[in-house]
Formats: sequence, structure tokens, C-alpha cells
Amino acid sequence: MQPSFEIYYILALPDWKPTEVTPFQGFAPMLPYFMPLMEAIPRFAPDIIHPSLDPDLRLARQRGGDGAWMWTPVNLSTLLSKRKPLPAAPYMVVMSADKKTAKAISAWRARLRLQPIHLSYYRAPNAHNPSTFDSKRLRQHLITQVRRAARVDRDLKIEEHLRFLKSWKPEERRPSSLVFHSHNVTRANEMTLVAAGEIPAMGETGHLSVSPAEDYVKGITQSSEAVMALWEGLEDRLAYLMMPPRPDIFLVAPAMYRGISKRLERVVDDPLVKASLRRLDRQRGFTMEIPITDEADIERIGPLLSLRGAEMKLLSTAVGLRAAGTLAATIRLPPAVDRTAGVVGQLARFLRTHEDPPRVKTARVFKIVQQALESAIPEEHRALIARSASGLKIIADAPIEWLPIDGVPLGIRYDVSRINTTPGNLFLEQIRSPVTHHITPNAFRNYLVLSMFEDGDPIAPHLRIGTLQTTDENKERIVGSYVSPKSPEEFAAALGRFDGPMAIIDSHAAHPDEDGAGGLIIGGKIFDVWSLAGKIQMPPIVVLSACDTHPFDRSHATVANGFLACGALAVVAAALPIRAPQAARFVMRLINRAVHYGAIMNGMGRAVPWSHIVGGVLRMELVTDIIRGFQADGAFEMERGSELLLDTHKDLNPLRSDWFERLRDRLLATGAIDRAAWDARIPDLIAGSDAIRYLHLGNPEAILLSSPEVVDTLEALVKFADPAQDETSTG
Repeated sequence: MQPSFEIYYILALPDWKPTEVTPFQGFAPMLPYFMPLMEAIPRFAPDIIHPSLDPDLRLARQRGGDGAWMWTPVNLSTLLSKRKPLPAAPYMVVMSADKKTAKAISAWRARLRLQPIHLSYYRAPNAHNPSTFDSKRLRQHLITQVRRAARVDRDLKIEEHLRFLKSWKPEERRPSSLVFHSHNVTRANEMTLVAAGEIPAMGETGHLSVSPAEDYVKGITQSSEAVMALWEGLEDRLAYLMMPPRPDIFLVAPAMYRGISKRLERVVDDPLVKASLRRLDRQRGFTMEIPITDEADIERIGPLLSLRGAEMKLLSTAVGLRAAGTLAATIRLPPAVDRTAGVVGQLARFLRTHEDPPRVKTARVFKIVQQALESAIPEEHRALIARSASGLKIIADAPIEWLPIDGVPLGIRYDVSRINTTPGNLFLEQIRSPVTHHITPNAFRNYLVLSMFEDGDPIAPHLRIGTLQTTDENKERIVGSYVSPKSPEEFAAALGRFDGPMAIIDSHAAHPDEDGAGGLIIGGKIFDVWSLAGKIQMPPIVVLSACDTHPFDRSHATVANGFLACGALAVVAAALPIRAPQAARFVMRLINRAVHYGAIMNGMGRAVPWSHIVGGVLRMELVTDIIRGFQADGAFEMERGSELLLDTHKDLNPLRSDWFERLRDRLLATGAIDRAAWDARIPDLIAGSDAIRYLHLGNPEAILLSSPEVVDTLEALVKFADPAQDETSTG
């Protein structure tokens, strides 16, 4: 047996209770004290392979998600009782942020046969100061550790580990030409540059502080462009056949719990604190002005603002750790994007009251949301978004997926997934670098449908009939398992028995209270999915074929977030009501695309991220609704519409970036419509499509559809490649 190559960085938190979280976003109370330690992590190696590679191979490896830092907060009691270095995973760095915890870790460490490295700013036996602990000392400790592991387990094979550790290259950091602002809006990009080998210029003076808005926009733009410059020369690496590049742009908009400012206002008496809470709730720009007359005012509101500031810095630092692992450029969005809640609620209420709403009115309300997003996001940053080549990760509570990019909502133009910023502790679980899951396309033949509709519900048959039409290359039906739970207990038992990659929840759902939790309707009652956390093994993929499973106008306690909290890696959910026939078509296409398109791409030697499977289906759904919409208007007959659909699907599989423009040109070429008719009608058709109502949550890019054919192709290419281009060492 060979040990794992990863180095695990553990943040040892003093024990805390679930009720003791920070008020605005919901972080464990001691987490803000770890920010200096978290910022230090990118200075160290993510695993023992990374420092042995040349700089360009390190960067290429990170783009494919194979050089990310593995870190996690762990309660002290859990660490002491259940976590310790093992021969199979010997490399552990434990970090403490208070004196009592530092001493407890030192005592625990002394009793272990395999002793982790302990970093702490507090003096404790055998603890190292993070500011003086460098890569050279880290390497020495890791060599000692793996040799001890081999003495503990005589069957352990450590020769390759010692070869990597002994071949670490001297650390040569290059000065950065970028001004490091050390501000929340640029922190993630600066951490990424440090992780890539850069250091701030000496005599740094570029700290943003109550600056004009254009200064913040400029700082974000320049730092994002500096990260994007790292991508140059990293295209078309052989390793990307097996580990495709991860999302290259993060869109970040910090948020607070819905309505938290108003709830806090009701329990405080100080009028200045009340005014500060209102300003927090209404903030639109990167700065916020509060009228302060003297030091007494600062004492009154200082703790409040410091606490919120610590939450935002913690979020930025955690995003920086994730972005550094994949060389993603981070675009910090202004708080104005969160001020779209009112019009989003208007859209949601309108769609909830209409089974088949008039497209024109839907488009009018949807356009207001899009215009609000467009006006909130600076033009410079929309231009940066358009440079994405491998997809985007949204880290926000706002509906950024609806931002128009050349006429198409961002969530359909690109492969997009999201992590909500609330609740804070769930955000931290999701923002940590996920372990890559390799799943064969054939495995998706084993899917589970959990249908909780009451007997006689007219929409119950749609999905079952739709999935029965899915066929393989031999025209044989792909039929998964169907279960109809009548109680939460039966639901949990069916999920727990399932060992396939994807569960499909076909049900009604509800999230009636803006402050309460959403749930699935089982046996006529709302069932809170969050209650299953820690009780069952969740499949990596959950598809929620149900309305309002992640509504933007409700609390953070959505059904989708509940499945993430229970352990799902990726969740497809609906922000709005969805219609049964379209929902059945969507699920049918997901299954077909996973099995067929996944197999085709694997046969060509390419692994496919699950995010691309879902992104492709969303584009197919929108294209279908556009073409059939013009057909329903009498522009052409069904046969011609089917031809247009087939031609456009060829642009989607594999994806051409100009697929939408080519669809427009094809429709114009029919002579049935002109450009004015297209421009007038297309907003209605996009707004009326169920494609805009779906969201992809979690980390779907870490799920790769990959079969042995991908490995065979990669090995064949490496075998015949120029030796100078041999990348087998990149892992």
C-alpha cells in the first residue's frame, strides 16, 4: 500500500454549539481568528508532488484541480478523539488560534506515534510559528513523518514519496507587478498570485480604504487580469483529457441572512445601531458611510461593524483558498446585486400564481431583474466574465445566473454552478476543495426516482413516461429504479439503500415562509430534508424535479441546501415553479446526455464534468423552447423546426461558443422572420422557458464522467508525445 500524497491542513476550533454562530452569516464563533493562518496556507505545498515540478507544470496541474489545498475546520474534541495521522494518510498540519487549544494539541500530539505538524502563533511545546515556518522545514518534517509511517506499517511503500520529497525544487518567488491592496475585494486574487509563486512588491501602498467606486472597480479588474495572465500557455495540456480545467472565474457577492438586519433592529434600543443596521441592509456600493460625531459613537457601533467585517474577510479568505487551488480569477461584485430581492420576489409571485403565465408579462418582469443585475455589475467586470473558457462559479445568494451575456442568461451561456454564502458553515463546507469523483457514463443507467405524489395527481405520470423513452445506442430502454415513499422514513430508507450516482426527486415542494425552512411534500406534509444530515449516505448527484427547491425570495434553509448539508456533491434545483412536461423532458435529457454524450466523449479520450452535462441540457432546453416558440407563432412547420433543432444541437455537442448567434442566423435564413422580429420575440421566449428556472448548486465540476478509455487514450498520447511534453508527472 502507498500513502496518499495530500497534505491535510486542519483548523482546530474550540468546541462550539450550533446556536453560537455569528449573527449575520452563521459562522462558527472562533473561525475569524483563523484568517491569518488560512492566508498562510497557499505559501505551503498542497501535496508532496507539487514542489517537485517546474513552475509551468504546477500551474497546469492547478487548472485541472489536481493541485488544490485540502483544508477543513474541525472541532477540538473531534480532532482529539477521531482524527490523527495514519500510515495511509500521514501528512497533517494542525493549526490552532488560541492558547488553550494550542496547549491541548501539544499534549495530544505527544501521545501519538505519528505526530502532525502544529502551527500556532501561541507558544506551546513543539508548536511552530507560522511566520517563520517555511517550505524547507515543512519538507524535513514530511520526510520524518513518512519514514515513521513505514515503521508503523511495514507493508507501506514509501519509495516514491521519498523520491518526490527529495526532489523538491528550491523556492524561488518572483516579485509581482500588481499593487496588493490587501482588501476584501482583491484578497482572493492576491492569495492566488501568492500561491502561484508571486510576492507583493516592496513598499506596498495600495490599500483601498473608503475610496471612490472606480478605484475598487479598477483594483478588482487589475487583480483579476493578473490571475488571468497565469493561464497563458496552459491550454491544451494532455492532463486536461482526464482532469478538465475547473471554473476559471468566481463571481462573489457576500450576503447576510434574509431579514437579519430587521430582526436585530427589533432587539436593540440604540438609534445609531439601528441606523447602522439599516445601512448594512441597503448597502449598494463597496463602501458604506455612517454619520459618526465622536469616539463614543465608534464605541457604540464598532463591535457591530467589526463583527460583520470579520465575516466578510473570512468569506474572502476562504474563497481565496479555493481560487488559489485552481487559478480562478475572482470578481468581487458590489452589494447592489443583493438589492434585486424585491423584483425577484415579484417575478416569483407572478409565476406561482399562473400555471402557464403569459410570456410577455413574464418577460417584462424578468427584464427588470436582468436590468437590475446589469446596472449593478460594472461594465469592466462583465467584459471579464465574457473571457471565461471553462465555466463560472457563483458564490452569492443573488440570482447572478440571470445576468444577460450577449442576450443569453449567464447560467445558460456558460457552464455555471453556485455556492450560497449563507448559512456560513455550509458555505465553508462547500467552498473547501472537493475530492474528485470519477463515474463512468454507464453508471448513470442506475438512477433512482423517488416519486411522492399523491394517488391521482395529474402531473405524477409525466416524469415516469418521459424517462421510459430514454434509450441506449441499441434502442433499448434505459430504466432506473422507481420508489414511491409514503413517509419520511420510507424516503430516507430508499435513499440509504441506493448505491448509484444520481437520485431524482419527483415531488411537490414548498417554501411558504420567508424565514422558515423549505421542504418536500410527503404524505401531504412538508418534510425538512435538513433533518437527514448525518443519518444516511447521500448519492453524489441529486436532481430536484420539484418547484421552489431553491427560491431566491426565501430563507437560506432551502431544500437544495438541505441536500448539500446531507452530503450531496451536486444538486440541480428550481428557483421558481417548473412545469411537469418540461421537467420530465429535462430529466430525460440529463439521463441521455450522461449515458450517450459521456460515452462519446470518453471514447474520444476526454472526461466530462457533470457541470457540462447539466449546462448542455439547459442550452438544449432553451433552444427547444425558442424554436418551438417561433413554430407556434406560425413561422415554419414542425419538420423545419426539427431540422433547426438538429442543426443547433450539433453546435451544442461539442459546444461552440457562438451557438446562440448561429441559431439566430439559421432562423433568419429561413426567411420566416427578420432581425426585428427576432429581437422583439426572443426576450419573451427566454423568459418563458423553464431553462432559466434551474440552478446548479454545490461542486458539480468535481464529478467527472470518466471511463477506462480516457486513461488508455492519455497513456497512448503520452507514449508518442515528445519527451519534453511528457506530463505524466503532473498526476
